[in-house]
Amino acid sequence: MIVARTALRSVLRRPGQALLVGVAITAATAFAAVALLVAANARVALVAFGMVTPPAADVVVVPRGDVAPGAALEVAERVRALPGVVDVAVEHLGDVEVEAGGVTTTWKLTSDPGGGPLSALRDAPDVGPLEPGGIVLGRRTAERVGVDVGDTVVAGGHELVVAGVGPVREFGQDVGLVHPSDAVTIGGMPPVQMFVVGDVDLAAVRAVAGDAAVTSGPEQRDREARSVGDTLAGVLGGLSVFVALAVVSAVVIVSSTFRIVLARRAAELALLRCVGATRRQVHRSVLAEAACVGLLGGLVGTGAGLGVAAGLVAAARAADLVSAPFVAAPGGLVACVALSVVATVAAALPSARAAGRTAPVVALGAARSSDARPVRVGARLVTAGALTLTAVATGAVAVPVARTDQLTGLALAALSGTLVFAVLVAVGPFLVRWAARAVRPLGARSAALRLAVSNAHRSSRRTAAMTTVLTLGVGLAAALLVAVAGVTADARESVVRTFGADALIPVDVVADPDALVAALAAHPAVDARVVGTDILLDPAPGTDPAALRDAVLDTVPAGTSVYWAGDVLAGIEQTVAVGQLVGAAMIGVTLVVAMVGVVVTLALSVAERRQAIALVRALGVSRAGARRSVAAEAGLASAVGATLGVVLGGAYGVLALRVLDMPAGQPPLVRLALLGAGVVGAAVLAAAVPMRSAGRVEPAIGLAAR
Repeated sequence: MIVARTALRSVLRRPGQALLVGVAITAATAFAAVALLVAANARVALVAFGMVTPPAADVVVVPRGDVAPGAALEVAERVRALPGVVDVAVEHLGDVEVEAGGVTTTWKLTSDPGGGPLSALRDAPDVGPLEPGGIVLGRRTAERVGVDVGDTVVAGGHELVVAGVGPVREFGQDVGLVHPSDAVTIGGMPPVQMFVVGDVDLAAVRAVAGDAAVTSGPEQRDREARSVGDTLAGVLGGLSVFVALAVVSAVVIVSSTFRIVLARRAAELALLRCVGATRRQVHRSVLAEAACVGLLGGLVGTGAGLGVAAGLVAAARAADLVSAPFVAAPGGLVACVALSVVATVAAALPSARAAGRTAPVVALGAARSSDARPVRVGARLVTAGALTLTAVATGAVAVPVARTDQLTGLALAALSGTLVFAVLVAVGPFLVRWAARAVRPLGARSAALRLAVSNAHRSSRRTAAMTTVLTLGVGLAAALLVAVAGVTADARESVVRTFGADALIPVDVVADPDALVAALAAHPAVDARVVGTDILLDPAPGTDPAALRDAVLDTVPAGTSVYWAGDVLAGIEQTVAVGQLVGAAMIGVTLVVAMVGVVVTLALSVAERRQAIALVRALGVSRAGARRSVAAEAGLASAVGATLGVVLGGAYGVLALRVLDMPAGQPPLVRLALLGAGVVGAAVLAAAVPMRSAGRVEPAIGLAAR
C-alpha cells in the first residue's frame, strides 16, 4: 500500500509530466478501442449482407451455373409438386442495363416473390406488394438516380414502374427487386437458387432436382454465418496487426520518456533509498507509477475511442449501412484499458530496473541527463547482427515458400520486417550518432544546427526513440506505396492481355455474330473484328473512346453484354484505391503516435536541458536560435527515420510483390520522396510547442533552476 500511495502521489504532484508520459499510450488505446467497436458493430452489417437465406426457408436448391433458365424453372415446378411443399420462390440475379432519369447504367437486379415469408419485403410494411411490371428500389439507389414511387424505368428494354423504395441490400451500386416473371422477360438474370417452405424430405427434393445442390435451410444459414465469421475474423486480424504496431510504437516512446523522467528525478529516488527504501521498493514504486499513468491513459483513450466509434456508427446508420443499435462491448473496452496498463508497465521496466539498481551516492552525484549511462555497444551489436542474419534468411525463404503457400510466404515476410524493426531498436543510438557526425560539417555556420547535432550525439538513445518509431511508420507507408504501384501496374497489364481491345463482346451471347460484326463495322467510329471467341472493338482512327461507346450502344441489341476494358480497369483501380485508403488510415495511426513521440520527447528534452539552454542563451544565442536548435533536432531525427523508412519500406514492398508473384515494376520515386519530405516537415511542425518552450528560457532563470 505504501508503494501504491507513493506512486499515486507522484502522479498527482506532476500531472503535466504524467500527461506527457502517457499521451502516446492514450493515442494507441483510443485506436484499439475504435478498432474493437467498429469491428463489433460491423458484424451487424456483415450479417445483413451475408445472410441471404430467408429465415422461413426450410430447403435451399442451388442449380449448376451452366444450367439453362428453363431447366431450372422446371426443377422448381417439380419441387413445388412434392407433398408437404407450401411455397417455392426462385431467385434470379443479374447485372442489367437500366435507363432511369435519362441515364443508362448497370444495375444489380434480384427477383422477389413480392410478399409472404420468402420475400425480402416481409419486414417493410410501408412498401406495397411487388406485382409484375413493378420494381422496388433501394433507398440510396432512388436518391442517386432521382426517381420516386410511380416513376418509370427501363430495364433491358422492359418498362417497369417504381412500386416502392425499401430496405433492399445495396452492394455499392444501383439495385432493385423485380417480380420473377419480369426477371425471365428481361433476360440476363439467371436463376441462382430456390427457397422452399414446407415439411418436405430432402431426399425427395434431391430426387427431382437433378444435378442441383440441395441443403436444408438451417444448414445453409449456418454456412452463411460461418462465412460472415470468417470475414469478420479477417477484418479483426488485419486491425489487430495495426493496433499492435501502434502499441509497439507507444511502448518505445513511453520507455524513452520514462528514462528521461526518472533521470531528472534521480536525486529524489536516491533520497528514498537514503531514508530506508529498498531497491525492490524503488523498483515497484516506478512500476506502480507506470501502472497509474497507463490506467489514466487507458481510461482517457478508451473514452475517446468510444466517442469516435459511436460517431462512425451513427454516420453508417445515416447511410443505411447499419440498422442495429450501437454495440458498446464493455468487456472489450475493459480489455483496452488493461492493454494500456500492461503496455505502460512493460515500457517502464528497463527504467525501473535501472532506478532500483543505482546506489544512492551514485544517484545523488550523477548527471541529470537521461543518457548519463553509456550505451552497451558490444551487446547491442551482437544482438543486432544475429537479428539481421535471421531477418535476411527469413525474407529470402519467403519467396520460394509462397510458390506453394502464399499466406505462409506473407507471414515470413512480415516476420522478417518485424526482426528488422528489432534491429533498429538495438542499433538506433549508433545510427543517430553516425548521422550526427555526417551532418556536423553543415553546422559550421549555424549555431542552431551545431547545438542540435551535439545534443543528438550526446543523447543518442533519446533521439533514437523518435527515429525508430518514425522509421516504422514511414516504412509501412513506403511499403504500401510500392505494393499499390506494383498491383496497379500488374492489373493494367492483365487487362491489356485479356481484352486486346477497348471492348469485347463474347460470341456465345450473340445470336448472329457475323451480322453484328458487319453492323458494327459499318459505323465509321468502330473497328470491329472477330478474334477467337470474342468480338473485339476499337475506335476507328481519329475517333475518341466516347464516340466508340456511343456507337456500340446504339448498334448492339438491347441486353447484349459489352465488356469495356476501361470500365474493368477503373473498377480494379477503385478497389485498389479503397484498399490503399484503408491501409493509409491504419498506418496513419502509427505515424500519429510517432509524431506524438516527437512532441513528448522534445518537450521533456527541453525541460531536461533547461540549464544548458540558459547557458547558451547567456553566451549569446538568441531566442530564435534556441527555437531553431530544437527544430533542427526534430528535423535530424525525422530525416534519419524517413530515409531508413523509405529504403526499408520500399524493399519490403518489393518483397511483398515477389511473394504475391507480381512484377515490382517502376517504384513510385516521386511519391516516396514526397512521403519522406512530408514526414520531415510534419515532425518540424510537431516540434512547435517544444520550440516555443526553448525560446522562453531566460538565461538567469534557467541557470538558477535545478
